[in-house]
Amino acid sequence: MENFIQKMLKLCGVVALIMFSGQLFAQKDITGRVTDSATGEPLPGVSIVISGTIQGTITDFDGNFELSVPEENNQLVFSMIGYSRKTVTLDGSTTLNISLQESITALEEIVVTGYSTQVRSQMTTSVSKLDTKVLESVSRSNAATALQGTIPGLRVTQTTGQPGSTPSLQLRGGTGFDGSGSPLILIDGVPGSFYALNADDIESMEVLKDAASTAIYGARAANGVIIVTTKKGKRGKTNINFRAKYTSNNKPSDPMNYLRAADYVKFNRMAVANSRMVENNPRAWTAFLEGNNAAATGNNTTNSIYTTMFLDDTNRYLLGYDGWQSMVDPVTGKELIFMDNKMNDLFYQSSST
Repeated sequence: MENFIQKMLKLCGVVALIMFSGQLFAQKDITGRVTDSATGEPLPGVSIVISGTIQGTITDFDGNFELSVPEENNQLVFSMIGYSRKTVTLDGSTTLNISLQESITALEEIVVTGYSTQVRSQMTTSVSKLDTKVLESVSRSNAATALQGTIPGLRVTQTTGQPGSTPSLQLRGGTGFDGSGSPLILIDGVPGSFYALNADDIESMEVLKDAASTAIYGARAANGVIIVTTKKGKRGKTNINFRAKYTSNNKPSDPMNYLRAADYVKFNRMAVANSRMVENNPRAWTAFLEGNNAAATGNNTTNSIYTTMFLDDTNRYLLGYDGWQSMVDPVTGKELIFMDNKMNDLFYQSSST
C-alpha cells in the first residue's frame, strides 16, 4: 500500500511539471506594421524588442514585422534613429499598427569627413560652418563671396570685376611663401569649383582648417578643404521654393556734365604740344597727335574707330551729316573735323532685367 501511494505521488509530480513547463514556454505570435505618423509611409528597419529582454526583430521594407512573444511578456519597445522611442502594451491583440513620431531633437549635427561621419560636439579639430541664412540674404554672382567675413581665417579676394568670376581664396595664409594656395573644394564629395555654382542650390558649406581635419583628403588638402553640400529631394511633403529678381535702371534727371568731343580734342592736343615744349623735343608724343587715336589726325573714314581728321575734300561731305563738326587745331592752325558725342546719353541709359 505504501509503495502504491509513493508511485501515485511521483506520477502527480510529473504531470504537474509537464503542465508548468507548458505554461512556461507558451508563446503567442504578434504581427503588425510600423509607419511614419506624419506621412503614413512605412518605416523599414525599425527595431522591435521584447521589454526586459534582448529578443526582438526589425521591420521589413514595407514596415511589416512578425514576432513570437512569451505570454508573461506584455510590452514591446519600438525604436529607430530619428524617431521617438515607443513602448506598446499588448492587450491580447495579435495584430498591431504602430506609428512613430519623428524626433528632431534626437538628431545631432553630423560632420561628413572623408571616409566616415563624426558628431560635431565630439570633434576637437577646427571646423567652421557657414550659416545658410547668409546665402539667402542677398543675391550673389558667385557663391564663394558668401564666405567673405563669415569664416575666421579665410581670406576672400575679388581679383576681377567680371560678373560671375570666382574670387581668390586663402585659408590661414596658404602654404606658399608668398601666401598662395587655394583650398580644396569638394561639391557633394567631388572636387570642383564655385564657378557657375548656383547659391540657391547649396544646402550647407563647411570649412576644414587644420591638419587633423584635412589629413584624410591627402596632399591636395594642404591648404584646407571647403565642403559644399547641395540640396536634394527629400521624402515626404513636396516643397517648392521660387525666387525672382527684377531690376530697373532709370536715367538720372540731372546727370553730370562731361567734356564734349571738341573740348577733349582741343585740350589733349594742347597738352601734347606743351609737353614737346617742356622736353624741347618737337617729335615727342607723335602718336598722340598724328597716330590712330581719339585726339590724333591719323584716322580715316573706312576702317578707323575714331573720327578726328584734318578737313580736306575727301571728308568734307561728312559735315552734312548730323553730329559732325569742325574746329581750328590749336597746334597746327589747320581745320579739324570730328564727330561730336553726348556722353550723358552713352553713360546713362534706362534699362530693366
